[in-house]
Amino acid sequence: MAQLAPASRGAGGGDVLDLVIVGAGPAGLTAAAAARERGLSHVILEQEGDLGGAIFHYPRRKLVLVQAVEVPILGHLREGEYAKEDLLGILTDLCRRGDLRIRFGERVQGLERNGGLFSVRSTSGVTLSRFVILAMGRRGTPRKLGAPGEELPKVMYQLADAESYEQQRILIVGGGDSAVEAALGLARQRGNRVTLSYRREKLVRIKKKNETRIAELLANRRIEGAFNTDVEEIGPASVRLKTPGGVRELPNDYVFVFAGGEPPFELLRQMGIRFGGDAPEILPRR
Repeated sequence: MAQLAPASRGAGGGDVLDLVIVGAGPAGLTAAAAARERGLSHVILEQEGDLGGAIFHYPRRKLVLVQAVEVPILGHLREGEYAKEDLLGILTDLCRRGDLRIRFGERVQGLERNGGLFSVRSTSGVTLSRFVILAMGRRGTPRKLGAPGEELPKVMYQLADAESYEQQRILIVGGGDSAVEAALGLARQRGNRVTLSYRREKLVRIKKKNETRIAELLANRRIEGAFNTDVEEIGPASVRLKTPGGVRELPNDYVFVFAGGEPPFELLRQMGIRFGGDAPEILPRR
């Protein structure tokens, strides 16, 4: 096993790591494993309490497509598709075998470059490093609908286990693979009445497998498609949808919103990262 390079001391007396990695998803973990193989000191800062990134929030037994890749320390991943739990097990094994250093519950709040070092400010303080890898993914903070009643406890932004819901009136909001897979899983449970609300007239850019499955359940009315609709208001026992023909009210027990995430653009801009339309800005040296 490769040994970590000893951390040096910064001008202010603090330890200096070779690498700070933001995010404990597959990209962040494999970056840390590669650093470990090269004898580089590192730490992963993860804002949540578990590793896996977006994969951790996938529904139970969801299949995840994996390219044929060589993972540092572990070697070649032989399968092209893994169940969520199996892939999380592989990542956990990577952490154990590689002795990867992860600090959970660490939300990064800022980054500055001072001379040749980076100061990464997070929940517990400042970490100094020579290099920083941002492996934050695209999930971000769940995007809200902005509709009255969205603060009710029956409104959720992820589905961990469809089998926990039976005999319920459920509205799924969204038109991507996450929304479709949630609708499919919930429609298979006993007694559920599932409606899929999407602001466009049809589903686009979803996986072929999901497209085939959702088409079948829509055709036999196992799932009701409410296309060209937006959520106007969420009540304790109903939901009001805006439709081309007016407002429609549905009896409702749960609402699952899959409207994508809000990436931390302002935090990234503060770090000196530019997006289309931004004025050029260079992270200042100090």
